[in-house]
Amino acid sequence: MKLVLHSYTFRRYPLRHVFAVAARHGWDGIELVHFHFDPARLETEVAGAVALGRRYGVGVHCLGYTGDFVGTDPADRAASLHQVERTIAAAARHGIGLVNGWSGTLERDPDDWRRNGSAIAGEAHYERAAEGYRRLGEYAHRHGVRVGVEVYPGSVHDTVAGTARLLAMVDHPAVVATADPGNAYVVSPADRDPAVLDQLAGRLGYFHLKNLRPDGGRADFNVDTAEGVLDNYAWITRAESLGVPAICVEYCGDGDPHPPIARAGDYVRDCLALRADLARRHEQAEAAGPGAGGAVLAGAARSGR
Repeated sequence: MKLVLHSYTFRRYPLRHVFAVAARHGWDGIELVHFHFDPARLETEVAGAVALGRRYGVGVHCLGYTGDFVGTDPADRAASLHQVERTIAAAARHGIGLVNGWSGTLERDPDDWRRNGSAIAGEAHYERAAEGYRRLGEYAHRHGVRVGVEVYPGSVHDTVAGTARLLAMVDHPAVVATADPGNAYVVSPADRDPAVLDQLAGRLGYFHLKNLRPDGGRADFNVDTAEGVLDNYAWITRAESLGVPAICVEYCGDGDPHPPIARAGDYVRDCLALRADLARRHEQAEAAGPGAGGAVLAGAARSGR
């Protein structure tokens, strides 16, 4: 599994800083978001970013996109989809196998994520999103790229259930889910249990990791990955069991991002190592059989432990 650094973490820093930090801490790649390139000059900017990453020894794993193809204006939807297609083509040109983003947002109350997105979406919004992603799936498939649909606040896919529903409507192998428990926690109680990821089995192509503390109807992201309300060991290991090929770690809080993102990388690696070690211990214990366990307990009792 690859560990990817989200460039949004260093949104106040130049792109070369992102690559340098990624190289220093041994990240396998970065997710390049629009804070670090001009969408109007996408082809040139992505080429420059890939060349820069090569100099630092860190590749671009994923390109970010932002969509707006759930609205009522057909011209706006067409322009948005064309921009995502440009992103897909740029990714393909440089061997980047994934683009990631969302289909647009529906907002009623910016201070309460629970009142936006899927809470106010009608069937027409899902149909437009599905139509757009079917088009993008076909385009991406021809270019050897996958399209990630991120669980994102305010979108029709702001929960795992909403994302699973949309992917079922799209029904294209090049369109996959990007789970983000931090984005969905305050939106849906169901998204507080890692077992919810099972709804995305076979379609989980990417995973965003951070942590949070609830702040009314919003999330406060000023916490380390190992802190906050998410049991990220449980989320990481569930995602790994479903075969997710890459986990992208981000720090979305205020202040200096360097200490929390450095700790986050170590934390994720420790979680993966712990899962592997526990699996080995379980296997050894099961192979020993029930009698061996009883002998160990008896020995411990005789010794007074």
